[in-house]
Amino acid sequence: MKAWGVGLACLVAGVALGAAGMGMRAARPSRACPTCPPVASGAASAAGKCPVHYDAGGAMKVDNQAETDRLRRALKDGIFAPWTEMGRAPTPAEFAKRMQLPQAEADRLLDRLQACGESVGGGILRAPESQLIAVAWPLANLPTGITVTTAGGKPAFARCAIDALGVSEMMQKRTVVEASARDNDATIRIVVDGDKAVSADPPGVVVVKGRGCDDMSFFSSREAGEAWRKQNGGEGTLFTLPEAIQRGAKIFSRETAGL
Repeated sequence: MKAWGVGLACLVAGVALGAAGMGMRAARPSRACPTCPPVASGAASAAGKCPVHYDAGGAMKVDNQAETDRLRRALKDGIFAPWTEMGRAPTPAEFAKRMQLPQAEADRLLDRLQACGESVGGGILRAPESQLIAVAWPLANLPTGITVTTAGGKPAFARCAIDALGVSEMMQKRTVVEASARDNDATIRIVVDGDKAVSADPPGVVVVKGRGCDDMSFFSSREAGEAWRKQNGGEGTLFTLPEAIQRGAKIFSRETAGL
């Protein structure tokens, strides 16, 4: 399945654009890239390890519940809320103001979130040689071909299809997801409320998921998705729209905020 660039979670370009600022509609497109090598970061290393980890079976384990809850609140209140309002990632100064923290303390909190982004694919990844946020699953500050617009907010780029479908449940707001079908470039528009679809155009849209976000696309119909899989040796897993929304809502629930 065609990837965006060389893998957005592995190689984040040193730019911060935001969907509203780009003024563009969505084009063709698991949360973090599980096959990507870890990113070395002195700041994140200095901040200590992430308070969660994945066990050998792929289940998330919480090592420090209080710290995990603190990071989840910071993600939702300090990053995702302003991001969906403005259509772009907040700057470190905007994050500090939103969290009502001194800048130095806010920066340490961002370092801890970066450590989680590098180790478990939840939290944030900064743009190289920058303090600006490039990715905070389920959102991306770079063009991905998928936009999400929460009620009262501005269009923001989503990291990938299933991530986009989990934004409504995470933010507890009705959300419009827009993209283009992989098979025919038809415009896809889905309205999601929590863990259910309110409407979908075309009505038969499905998601085919490969190994990670860069290998995941919307298709205009089950037939189109299955045809693509057949042409590519059975690659990927096909999810109906309700299945994909449920999966996204479970990952990015209001309790976990994706971490």
